[in-house]
This record gives sequence, C-alpha cells and structure tokens, in this order.
Amino acid sequence: MNRIDRQHAAWDLAEAPRNYAALVAAQVAGALLSFGSVWVAARTLGTAGYGGVAALLAAAEIVGLIAVNWSALAVARYGCDEFVQTGRIASTFWVRLAVVVPNLVLVVVTSPLWFPPLSETLRLPSRDSWLVLSLLLAGTGWLHVQHALHGVKLLRLRGWLLALERAVVFAVMCTFAVTGTASGWRVGWLYVLAPTAASVVGILALRPFIRPMEGLDWSLLRRLLRFSMPEIPSVILFALSTRYLDAMFIAHWFSHATLGVYTVVYQVAGLTQQVPTLAGYLLMPLLMSLQADRREDSAVRFLHEVLPPLTLCWTLGCALVAVSGASVLPWLFGPEFDDAGALLWPLMVASAFAGPLTMGYTPIATARARTYVTMIGIVASGCVNLLLNWLLIPRLGLIGCAWATAAAYSVACVAVFLTVHGRETARRPWTLEATCPIVLGAVWASAFGGALGALGVTVLAAAVIAGVHRGPVRAAARTLRHVARSVA
Repeated sequence: MNRIDRQHAAWDLAEAPRNYAALVAAQVAGALLSFGSVWVAARTLGTAGYGGVAALLAAAEIVGLIAVNWSALAVARYGCDEFVQTGRIASTFWVRLAVVVPNLVLVVVTSPLWFPPLSETLRLPSRDSWLVLSLLLAGTGWLHVQHALHGVKLLRLRGWLLALERAVVFAVMCTFAVTGTASGWRVGWLYVLAPTAASVVGILALRPFIRPMEGLDWSLLRRLLRFSMPEIPSVILFALSTRYLDAMFIAHWFSHATLGVYTVVYQVAGLTQQVPTLAGYLLMPLLMSLQADRREDSAVRFLHEVLPPLTLCWTLGCALVAVSGASVLPWLFGPEFDDAGALLWPLMVASAFAGPLTMGYTPIATARARTYVTMIGIVASGCVNLLLNWLLIPRLGLIGCAWATAAAYSVACVAVFLTVHGRETARRPWTLEATCPIVLGAVWASAFGGALGALGVTVLAAAVIAGVHRGPVRAAARTLRHVARSVA
C-alpha cells in the first residue's frame, strides 16, 4: 500500500495482522541476537567484565533520559498526526531536533560537572567520559529516528532496523570472541557503532517524508513543548523506577560481577516486555487515525472489554518465562546463575504489570496528549523503587532489588488504572485482578522455592479469575473475532 493508504485507520486495521506478525518476527530475531550477544559477552569478558559494560550503558542511558530524551515521544505523537493530515513528517522531525540539539550541547559542556559523581557511583574510570558521551549521542539519534519511523507508520521497517542493530552487535561480538580481542572498552564502542548504522538506514528511508525542510513551525514547537513538559519529571523518575537505579545501587554496594548477573536476568525479563510493547506501537497510530475519523469511543471499549483478558493471558506467559529461565539461565551462563530463577520470578511480576500499561494505557494516553497519566504512574513507581532499593538491597541483596522493581511496576499500574478509571461509576475493568496470579506465584517461589509449585499456584489463580469473569472473557473473544472478520 502507498503513502495515502497508510494515512487512514482502514490501513491500520487491514495491516494489523501483518504488521504485528512482522514486528513479532523482528523482535524474536532481535531478542535471539541480543541474548546471543549477552551470552558471548558474559562468556568472553566474565560477569565482572560484562557488568562494567552494563555500567557504561546505564550511565549513558541515565543521562539521556534525564537531559535529552524527555521530548522523544512527541516525535511519534505529533509526527503521526502530521502524517495523517499531510502525508509528511518534516515539521515534527526538524522541530524536535531544534529542541534536542541545544540539550545535547548543554550536556557535553557540563560533563565535567556531572560525570565525576556518576562515574564514582557506577565505578567507571574517568577516561570513559567520552565513551559515555558517544553512547549518549548515538542513542539519542537512533531514538529520534525510531519515533519518526513510528510517526509515518513504517512499523515493520522500525522492527527490522532494531533487529539489524542487534545483528551488528552480535556479529562484531562474535568476531571479538573468535579473535580474542574482546575488552569492555571495545564492546562499549560497539554499542556506539550499531545504533549509528541503524540510524543511517532509517534516515535514508525517511528522506521522502522529511524533505524539504521548511521554516521552523513555532506553533508546533509550542505544542510539542506543552506535550513534553510533563515528561521531564517523568523521565527523571523513570530512571529511578527501572534498572538504571538498580545498577547504581548494585554497583555501589556490591561489584560489577554482581551487576553483570542481575543485568543478564533483567534483560530476559525486559525482552519479554517487547511483546505487549509491540501491540502498543500498533495501537497508537490506529488511535490517531480513529481520532481523525471521530471514532474515539473505540479506545474506551478496548480498555474495558479486551485489555483485561489480554492481561490475564500475558500474566500466564510471564509465569512460563520464569519457570523456563530458572532452568535455562544456569545451563547457558554457568554456576553464577544458579539463583537466577529466584530473581526472575519477581522481575516477571514487573513484566506482568508492564503489560496493560504498554499495550493499553500508555498508547491511549499518548494519542490523546494526556501525558500526565503516564507521569503519575512513573512518579509513584520511581518513589517506591528508590525507597525499596535503599531498604531491601543492603539486607536481601539482588532478590531485594528484584522485589523492589516488582513493587515499582505494580504501583505504577495501580496509579495509572485509578487515574483513568477513578471517576467511573459503573463497574471498572478487571485488569488489576488479571495480574494477581503471578504475584501469588512469585511469593510462593520466594518463600518456598520450586518453580513448578509457583507455576501451579499461578495457573490455579488464573483459572479462578477466568471462571469468575467468564462472561466478559466470552465477550472479549467475540469482539476479537468480529475484528478479525472485518480485517479479513
């Protein structure tokens, strides 16, 4: 289909199966390549060496989140709006660059002020400052290109470019391993090369949509800033609600080897989150097209009828990953990962709560320009993660860090749910109930051990919840069948 076809909601519905299948295929390929890169790096550098690389990446991502990438989401939001209206994305693309370039200049100029305390916390040598800045620049450019591709609905291309980025990392990592030339410094520069290569390919694909560059659209700039301002506290606290804060606590209290173990297990949980995230990628441009067609009630129906049973299915999938990882990770990475299963269960609780956020509430809030919804969840999550990391990590070690992450994601989900549905007088959707089974399973795993027992508790609780809500489950199945027939 051509550019004009992609501007309408009918295209989103008709191409949804192909888009999602392509995104899943690209994500599976990317996940395997990413996991392979982690395995090669951990085996070649050791857990301590890989932990050093994880600290480098965490430093760049923390700075990027706080200082630069608070405006990144606006590229997808307003870019998609511009594309639906005009078939181009030039104004949004260049307006956001006009915001991000001064931010980057300020970050580079002030690096002598912020890098020393950050490097001390993450135990990085001072000579790595330019590597951290290079990682920041490469990651910022790649994120801008990704959101621009999202804005023009080139979703499949975005997915395959992400896979290309990870293929470059894996290929060069294998070369390092075979030639015996691997080092933390070289692997760090590899993570500069890979996103840069993907960005170049993405820019070539975007050329018809971003040219010619016209004068700066001041009205769009004001709207973009209004949209992004709530993201500033959000991204700061987002850094406190994810593995970036975890990395700082672990590196401070323990060692790079411990950080390496935790990072590998966390990446397994993070890779699974891409499944609902991809669904959210498809939902946001569809909602933008529906808004243009005055059909906004579809989002409300999705939240009430479809999202709860999807969340229940996602919860069961997370439990299966936790069971599988408990056996596979020690076999792949060695005896240092014998306790990986204990870590993975609470981290998969976090993934379960991330599901309804990424495949439902976040894309809908973004499409409606209600960034305060996600900001509320992130503020609550960041505060909880900071407090529980400080309380639990010194006492319980990595398992305390994992449960702090689970608690942070659960609080974020509850806060967003209450923000969206708090004033409803009718019955609220049962989305939160759908996440409870894996919480019970993870508590069982931490208290008594045994992955199979935890899985049994999860499945039993899920069966009870599905039985209680069997009417809405059947209704959701009918809705999905109706959509599938209309697409066909």
